[in-house]
Amino acid sequence: MNIRNFLSAAMIVLLLPTNLAAQPAGECTQDSDDEACGTPDQSGGGGCGCGGGSILIAFTDEGDSYQYADDYDNDGREDNADNCPFEENSDQQDSDSDGYGNACDNCVMVTNDQRDSDGDGNGDACDDDSDADGIEDVEDNCPLVPNPAQADLDGDGRGNACDVDDDNDGCEDVADNCPLQPAGECLDTGAVVPDECFDDEDADRIPDQIDNCAGSPNTDQEDSDEDGSGDACDTDLDNDGVQNHADNCLHIPNPNQMDADRDFIGNACDPHYCYVVNGDAEDCLDPNAPFMVYASSEGSGEVGEGVQLNLFANREGKAIRYTWTADDGVISNPQGSVSVSEAYNYRYDTPPIFTANKPGTYVVKLTAELAFEDEGYTQTADVSYQEITISAGRGTGCNSGGPTFPSLTLVALAWFFIRSWNKRAERLDKSKQDC
Repeated sequence: MNIRNFLSAAMIVLLLPTNLAAQPAGECTQDSDDEACGTPDQSGGGGCGCGGGSILIAFTDEGDSYQYADDYDNDGREDNADNCPFEENSDQQDSDSDGYGNACDNCVMVTNDQRDSDGDGNGDACDDDSDADGIEDVEDNCPLVPNPAQADLDGDGRGNACDVDDDNDGCEDVADNCPLQPAGECLDTGAVVPDECFDDEDADRIPDQIDNCAGSPNTDQEDSDEDGSGDACDTDLDNDGVQNHADNCLHIPNPNQMDADRDFIGNACDPHYCYVVNGDAEDCLDPNAPFMVYASSEGSGEVGEGVQLNLFANREGKAIRYTWTADDGVISNPQGSVSVSEAYNYRYDTPPIFTANKPGTYVVKLTAELAFEDEGYTQTADVSYQEITISAGRGTGCNSGGPTFPSLTLVALAWFFIRSWNKRAERLDKSKQDC
C-alpha cells in the first residue's frame, strides 16, 4: 500500500463514529440480535407487595432478558432486589453494607438495624443524642429515654427514668409503693403513700412510676396504641413496627405500608384512590374521573440519543389511539394504538422514541383518544391531551451530532498532509516529464 492510500484509509477511520465498541457479553441492547432480548417475560416478579404495580424493567442486568416486575420507586430495580424499594436509587449504593441503601439508610456510614428511638430520622447507631433530651448519649444515664434532669436516686449509673428499681431496695418500681425510699421489701400496693415517695422528672404532676412519658410532659397520658408509651414520647404511635417519620398511616397499624396509588398515604388511611406517576400528585390518575392521560419520558435526553415516550391513562385495558408531536426534533413511531396496560402504564408494540437534533428544551405533546365509548362517562370527551418538557444536552462522541473536536482536528491535519503530499508528487511527475 502506498503512502497516499494509507493516509486515505487513516482518514476514513478517524471519521468513523466513536461508539462502535462491542457491547459487553450478555448485555441486551436495543440493537441486539440476541433472541433473549425479544418479547418481555410477563411473569410479574417483585417481592415487595407495595402496590406499585408491574413496571417494565428494560434491558436489565439482573438477567439475560427483561420483564415486567414490581418497581415501586421507578428506579429500574425490582422491589425484591432493591435495597430501597420506596426511594429511587438506581445505583443501589450501600456504603456501610448493612442491606439498606444510602437513599433510605438512617445511618449511611454505620451498620445498623434502623432503630431510631427519638424518631428524628437519625438511627441510634449514629445519633449523638438518641432520645433528644439534650444530653449526649456518652453522658446520658438513660440514652434511649428522655430525662434531661438525669436524676439517679441510687447512684447506680442508670437514671430513674430507665431504672426498674430507683431506690435499689430489691423491689421493682412497678410494685414499690415508695420507689424513692428503700424499704427492704415490696409494700402493699394499696397503701396510701406520701408525695415525696415519687419523682416527677418532667414536672407534669404525674409521678414517674405511673407516668407513661416520664421525660415528656403529658398530663392527658394519652396512649393511642395502648403500648404503655404515651403519644408524647412514642416513636411508633400505632405500634405497627414502623417509626412515625416513615409511617404512611401514623395512627392506623399497617406494617406492610401498602400504598396502591403511590401518594405516600397508606391504603389503611387513604380516603381517595388516585394513582400517582413519577411523584406527580397534582396530575394523578383517578379511575373514577373522566378519561385522562399522563405523558412521561424515559432516557438521558442527550442529543442523538433516543428517549422513550410513555403513556399512562386512568383506564385499564382500554383501546386507545395516540399521537405524539413535538415542536422540534424527531419522533419515530409517533402514532398507533394500545390496549394492554399494567398499573395504568400502557405497553407499546413499537414504542415512540423522541430524538433531539440539537441542545435545548423541547415540548412534546400527547394526544390520546378512546377507541370506544367510555362507559359511565358518555357525556364527557373521550380525548385527552398532555405536554411534557424534555431537555437535551450536547452529548458526547457521535451523539453530539458529529465527530468530536479532537477527531476534527486530526482529520484536518490528515487532509492537509495528504494535500501537501499530492502537490509534491505532482511536481515530481512534472519534473520527470520535463526531463
